[in-house]
Amino acid sequence: MTIVLERFDIPERGVLELDLHESIEIRVTAEEARRKVNSWVHEYVSYMMRAEAPTLVIGERVVWRVPTVLTSSQVGRVGVVGHMDVEVRTGEMNNSPERGVQFMTCARELAAKLPPYQPGWLEVADEYIPKNVPRAKMAQLPPDDDEV
Repeated sequence: MTIVLERFDIPERGVLELDLHESIEIRVTAEEARRKVNSWVHEYVSYMMRAEAPTLVIGERVVWRVPTVLTSSQVGRVGVVGHMDVEVRTGEMNNSPERGVQFMTCARELAAKLPPYQPGWLEVADEYIPKNVPRAKMAQLPPDDDEV
């Protein structure tokens, strides 16, 4: 797991001495934070986005920073559209409509750089094509009442 320390000045060269003594109560796990962001993104922003593994960030507040990515059925993971900070103690996050608009704006910029959709460009390996499967019988539907 990665931890980001935001409130430290780091010299360009020389010795960096850190004396970090901080007690943090984590009530919301990294996985709970990821799921919380994932649920919000799917419900309010887009089903084509997903939350990825968060990073613990220690700054003025202690939060899980959860990256959110745009995905595409054609290419898979497209890129990061934003980050959502989830408080480690309360689980609060900035899930305002404006935040969703920011994610969508970034997603549109990423989507504009994607190649155009080309049906059939993805080849399926022979090992994944079913073999020796009997052909299904043709369904015979009864006529509608108004056709009789």
